Amino acid sequence: MKWQEVRELYPNKFVKIEVIKSHIVDEKEYVDEVAVIKAIEDSKEAMKEFIKCKNKEIIYSTKNKEFIIDVVKHIGIRRGI
Repeated sequence: MKWQEVRELYPNKFVKIEVIKSHIVDEKEYVDEVAVIKAIEDSKEAMKEFIKCKNKEIIYSTKNKEFIIDVVKHIGIRRGI
């Protein structure tokens, strides 16, 4: 499902989605297609669902016109011996 379709079906809500298709340009991931897992009514419930997210699952507000994710490289933690 396209992001615009999700916005029309669930206006002004949070949704738990799985990213199906996306592309990366200049360290930003542009989400092209998603699968809606669940519509969420309020921010408290959204935070609880956020903690449970796995793999490509994301909580996102349908107030956002575009679905763009900043790509951050994971450097990891080093410790001295």
